[in-house]
Amino acid sequence: MQDTLSPWWTGVQDAARLLASQLNAAVTRAAETGEYTPPPGSQPPRRRRRPASLRHLAEVIRSHRLAPGMSVDKDDIAAVLGGELRAVTNPVLVVAVARATHLVAGEPFGDRDADRLVVACAHVRALIDTARQADEQAARASHSVAITLYADPDPDPDADADADAGRPVREPVVIDAYFTTRRPGRPRALIAGAVGLILVAAAVTLVVLRGPASGGQPAATASPVDAPAVVTPREHGHAGNEYRSARPLQDALDHGYTSVETAVVLRNGSLALCPRPEGATCGEQPFPAAYLQGLNARVSAAGGRVYPGYHQPVLLFVEIRCAEAADGCRLPVNPAEAAADENNPLLVARQLMSALTPYRGMLFHTDSEGRKWGPVQLVVTGSHNDDQVPSGAGGHDSVRGLLSRQGDTYAFLDGSFGVDRDLYNADLVPVISVPDPAFGANCAYDSGKSIQAVHWDDIATAQNTGHHVRVTHPAGCPDREDSWLDAIYAGVDYLSAGQLSPLSTWLGENAVGGGGGNCAVPSWIAAKRVHGQYCTLVTGDVPVMTEPSDTSARAGSLAGNGAHWFVGQQRGELYTYRTATNFWWAYTQADNGQWGWVSLAYFTSPGRDQPADGLQYGCYDVRPGEPDNCHPF
Repeated sequence: MQDTLSPWWTGVQDAARLLASQLNAAVTRAAETGEYTPPPGSQPPRRRRRPASLRHLAEVIRSHRLAPGMSVDKDDIAAVLGGELRAVTNPVLVVAVARATHLVAGEPFGDRDADRLVVACAHVRALIDTARQADEQAARASHSVAITLYADPDPDPDADADADAGRPVREPVVIDAYFTTRRPGRPRALIAGAVGLILVAAAVTLVVLRGPASGGQPAATASPVDAPAVVTPREHGHAGNEYRSARPLQDALDHGYTSVETAVVLRNGSLALCPRPEGATCGEQPFPAAYLQGLNARVSAAGGRVYPGYHQPVLLFVEIRCAEAADGCRLPVNPAEAAADENNPLLVARQLMSALTPYRGMLFHTDSEGRKWGPVQLVVTGSHNDDQVPSGAGGHDSVRGLLSRQGDTYAFLDGSFGVDRDLYNADLVPVISVPDPAFGANCAYDSGKSIQAVHWDDIATAQNTGHHVRVTHPAGCPDREDSWLDAIYAGVDYLSAGQLSPLSTWLGENAVGGGGGNCAVPSWIAAKRVHGQYCTLVTGDVPVMTEPSDTSARAGSLAGNGAHWFVGQQRGELYTYRTATNFWWAYTQADNGQWGWVSLAYFTSPGRDQPADGLQYGCYDVRPGEPDNCHPF
């Protein structure tokens, strides 16, 4: 029986497989859209050859001299695509394979693309070094216990021997947990396994990315945030304003939160953090240094992600507040003075948009072509977003109006059910926030007013129009696990709490994982002229339905298993395949050219009744202002 890998070597393998999966997706695109051309000076082949085959890629690398100093053959290509450590830690070879696939597909591949792959290779190498150190520490710590470790016969990190699979050691058994989401009236216990976690006290080597093409991204080395340690992202975790912590961002990331929040005021023309309750005294700490530089450093150290292998943007909520004022926000009566007052939320929002400019390389955004993926997405929140306030020249405006007029949108808006629930405006309002209706005066909790009972249809409508949903926890009220459980049943995307640790622990035990598929970040599907995301199917001959329901007509099928692209997902009718059950469906084009829906029950490692992590709600390729219902195609 094969021994279980230690968590540190599991992390190495996961990072290597992630890098290999991205390259495999590029090879799949090249095979679909490219053509085979023989090397210069060679005779045409007697029979037709498949584009982007191992032989073809090796020929392209050699004929275009993409790997200086190396003689690359098809076995080397196979090693990269198979995620072998000796291959994926060789940046020259990895970049050469990527360049070759893009040449075959006729797609651009620039220096910035190459830099990202170099960082990813360095990240895998850093994880290997960390894993070796962890092996040595484990061996010293367990001298009195009979544990057999695999020795490293060659300490040279550049030797081919480091391509071997990880060194197995014993570890506690981990039982994957999942949760279910059901309509009210179907009460049943949440089924979850016990999750054993091993914390590895080793930091990943910091690798600084080259600045973006847009220019001048600040260096990551000045960040107050540590390089990422081994932590499991909490897909549903939102860290609210934690004013009691000296390092709120770092604390949230240490607990695996995928959504964080802070508050800012405008003071002497600069943005300052103000996480305390409105009207309290704010500090002097500048917002860009604390959060934007910190996240930029984190993304650089984690190979282009906030958490290695996590393909969904981490949300950064920024609440606009007034400077210290005991009686709340008040603007001067004179409109001209009010338009220039630092308590005017329009001024704060403009300054915030300006502060984002040096960090655009890491930010999710939209432009005239559509939505562009980034590891961080900034969302402006607060109670003043829809206020009409003086804007100068005798007019009035709101933060919503200001953000909606961005040429390219880098600052997004936190919405509400009352305004945004059924609007296809996720290109501006990606999240809708709602207070937990079960909490009343003096923190009294009424289970009869649970978010599932009150907002089930609102949540379903919002998600089907492309929005994520966040439930907020009332300040000063104790945490309640029954409220978290109800929110999970209701399909809420982000939960918040008064304390970081209890919610993080609860999510780790009750809501680990997503709908499966290991979906990659969005990429351009040249043959279809759309942006999509490659996800992995567990089998072939997968039915594609005309509607997200098994009772609708069959549009076609997907013949092959493995990676296939999708443009979005939404809720539908419950569907079961083998032991997998899910009511989420992903939108794609069948082999016969017809568009339709595939049940997430066909995705690899499916979670029961969960959306696929990172796959766009609604449809990814919709242009700003177009309906996000997946059927314009």
